[in-house]
Amino acid sequence: MKWPGVALLWAVCLVLSGLPAALAQGEESQNAEATREEQQGVAVDQLETVDRISFEVPFTAESGGGIATGTAGTLEYVRRDLVVASDAVEFQFQSLRLLAETISVDLGTKVLVAEGNVILDEGPRRLTGERLEFDLEAKTGTVYEGRAFVDPDIYFTGAEIAKVSDDVYTVRDGTITSCSEDKTPDWSFKLGQAKIDLEGFARVRNSRLRMKKLPVFYSPYMLFPAKRGRASGLLFPNFGYSSSRGSTFGLAYFQTLGASYDATLFADLYGKDYFGLGTEFRYRPSHTTSGLLQAYAIDDPVVDKTRWKASWRHSSERLPFNMRAQVAYRDFSDFDFFQDFERSFNDISIRSLYSNGFITGNWGSHSLNIMADERETFIRKGVRVTQRQLPEIEYRLRPVQLGRLPIYFELLSSTNLLQIARTDTLEASYGRADLLPTLTVPLSYLPWLSVTLSGSGRATWYSDSLTDDGQGFRGESLSRVFPVGRADIVGPSFSRIFEKKIGSFGKFKHIIEPRWAYSYIGEFDEQDLVPLFDEIDALRDSTIYGISLVNRVLAKPVDEELGGGAREILSLEIGQLFSLRNEQPFQQSRDKTLSTTDGPMSALLRLVPNQRFSLEVRSRYSTLFNRFDQTSLLGSTRFGDHAVSLSWVNQVDSESGEKRSHQGRLGTDITLVRSRLRMQNQLNYDFVDRLMQQQRHILYYTSQCFGLRLEFQQRMTGSTRFRDIRFAVSLKNIGTFFDMGHGDSERL
Repeated sequence: MKWPGVALLWAVCLVLSGLPAALAQGEESQNAEATREEQQGVAVDQLETVDRISFEVPFTAESGGGIATGTAGTLEYVRRDLVVASDAVEFQFQSLRLLAETISVDLGTKVLVAEGNVILDEGPRRLTGERLEFDLEAKTGTVYEGRAFVDPDIYFTGAEIAKVSDDVYTVRDGTITSCSEDKTPDWSFKLGQAKIDLEGFARVRNSRLRMKKLPVFYSPYMLFPAKRGRASGLLFPNFGYSSSRGSTFGLAYFQTLGASYDATLFADLYGKDYFGLGTEFRYRPSHTTSGLLQAYAIDDPVVDKTRWKASWRHSSERLPFNMRAQVAYRDFSDFDFFQDFERSFNDISIRSLYSNGFITGNWGSHSLNIMADERETFIRKGVRVTQRQLPEIEYRLRPVQLGRLPIYFELLSSTNLLQIARTDTLEASYGRADLLPTLTVPLSYLPWLSVTLSGSGRATWYSDSLTDDGQGFRGESLSRVFPVGRADIVGPSFSRIFEKKIGSFGKFKHIIEPRWAYSYIGEFDEQDLVPLFDEIDALRDSTIYGISLVNRVLAKPVDEELGGGAREILSLEIGQLFSLRNEQPFQQSRDKTLSTTDGPMSALLRLVPNQRFSLEVRSRYSTLFNRFDQTSLLGSTRFGDHAVSLSWVNQVDSESGEKRSHQGRLGTDITLVRSRLRMQNQLNYDFVDRLMQQQRHILYYTSQCFGLRLEFQQRMTGSTRFRDIRFAVSLKNIGTFFDMGHGDSERL
C-alpha cells in the first residue's frame, strides 16, 4: 500500500473514533509516528477524547517484562527505551495506579519519574507529592514534598518520603499523625527523621508533639505504634499530675509472645516518692479459650509499705466431655486501696470482694459443677469476714419421669470443704456433705390450672460443729436430717384479649393468676450447733403458706413480622406469707407484747413497654404496725442519644417509723453535640443525713483523632469529704497521653 493510502486509512480511523476530521495530523507526521510505533512494538489504540490517547507500554524481558497501560494528552519516545507521557497522565502497572502531569519511564530499568501533582496508589496506601522517583519492579522509591497515608490511619508528610520495602518507609523533615489529611491536624509529631515499619513501629528522631501549631512536648527519640497487628516495643509515655502523689511519668513496654500471647509492663514514677509497677498478660490460644491477668503494685511512702491489686479472668469453652471453665479472681492488699488509688465510682464504694473459678458440664438431665470461691466482706476498717469453698463439688439431676408414672424425680447433692475467718476472733475449716432428693407429682393438666406436690428429705453432714455458745468449734461431727414438703397451685387463670392500637402494639392480653404455695421444713433439735456458711445451713423448721395475685399484660405488635410475637410489657404481683406455727411469728414488737403469724404484704410492679424504657417498683407493708417499711424503685430510659437511670430505696423501722435508710441514685448520659460532646453524671444522695454521699460528673469531647475528658468527683468517707478533679487527653492510636488530677479532703 502506498503512503497516501495509509494516510487515508488513518484519517478514516480517526473519523470512526468519533473525532472531527480536522484534528487529523498531516500525512508525514502520521507516517513517521506509525513507523516509530512499528519499530518499538507499541500500539496506540485510539483517541478517546479531543486530546486524550490510550497507550500500552511493554517492558523489555531483561527488566522483568510486563505491560503498563494508561492515558495521556501526549506520548513521546525520547529514545528507544525511554517513554515520556504528559498532560494529566494516568498510569497503571500491576497493583500501582499513578496520576501526574508528566511521567517518564525507562523500559529497560523500569524506573519511573513523575512530576506535578503526583498521586501514587497501591491498595489502601497513597503517596502524593511534587516529584516521584520509583522502581516499578521493586516497588520502592522516593517522593519529594510528599504526603502519605497507610493503614491503620497513619498520615505523614516530609520533604522526602522513601518507600524502601513493602512495609517500611523513611521520612525526612516532616510530620506524622493519626488525624486526617488536614493542613493543620489536631495533633501531630514534627520530626527530623523517621523510619516507619508497618509491621512494627514508627521510630522517630527529634520529635515535637504539637497540638495544632502549638508545641507541647519534645523527645529526641520515640516510638509510634504503626503495626496493623501486634509488635513488641515501647509504647508512648504518658504524663500527669496528682495533688497527692505529685507529677507522674508513665512508661509501658509491649511484648508479643507468639501469635496467641502478649504482655505489657508498666512503670509509673511519681514526684512525691511513689513508685508503681504493673503487668498485663493476655492469651487466646484458641477461639474457645482466652484470659487476662493484671497486677499492679505501688510503693507507698506514707504508710511505708507496698500495696497492690491483682485480677485474673479466664474462659474455656468446649472442653472435653462437653465441659466449660471460667475463673474470675480479684484481690487487693488492703481495704484503703480502694479509696486511695481507685478511680472507678463502683470500686471506691466497694464493700465486698468475690472470686470464683469453676468447671461445669451438662449431659442431658445430669450436670456436674466443681467450684472454688472466696468472699471477703469488709465490716469496718481492719475488720473483715472471709468465706471460702475449696472446693465445692455439686451434682444435679434435673427432673426425670419415673417410667410412665406421673411422678418426677430430681436430686441435688454437694460436697464442700469450707473455711471461715473473722478478723482476730474465729478461724476454722471443716467439711460438709448435703443431699436433697425430691419427688414431684403434677395433679392437674388443665391449661388454666396447675397443681403440684413435692416431697423431699434433706440430709447434711458436718465434720465439725459449734460450741453451745456459738463462738467456736467443738471438734465433733454433726448429722442433720429433716423432711421437706411443698405444694403449689397456680390458677384458675382468667384472660381477656383486647384489640386496640396503642403505640406500636395492636393486640393486648390481660391475664389474672391467683397463686397459693405451702412449704414445710421439719424440726432438727440441734440447729444451734450448725455452723452458718450459706443458705443451706440457715434452714430452720417452719410451716408457711403464701398467697398472691398476679396480673400480667402481654402485647403483640401491629407488624408481627417486624416486631415478633407477643411479650410481657406489664406485671403486678401482690402477695403475703403466713406462718402456721404460733411460736414462729412473722412480725413481732421488740418487747414481744405484739406479734402475728401474718407476714407483711409485698407488691412488685414491672413495666417494660419497649427496649428503651424499664421500671421496677417494690414495696412491703407491715400489717402489724400499719406502715410501709420498705420501698424501692429502679428505672431507666433512653431517648435519642440520651439516657437516664434512677434508683431509690427507703427503709424504716416498722415499729417506730424511724428512718433506717433513705437513699437515691441518679445517673444521666447526655449528648450535647452528636458524636462530639457528652456529659455523664452520677449522684448518690442520703435523705436521712441530707448529704450528698457521692457525685461524679464527666465531660467527654471526642474529635476525629483525639479525646478530652474533664471529671469532677466528690465522696464522703466517714466524716471526711474527698474531692477530685481530673483532666485527661487521649490521642488516637496512642492512648492516654496526659492525665492531671487534683484532690483534697475536708473533715466535717
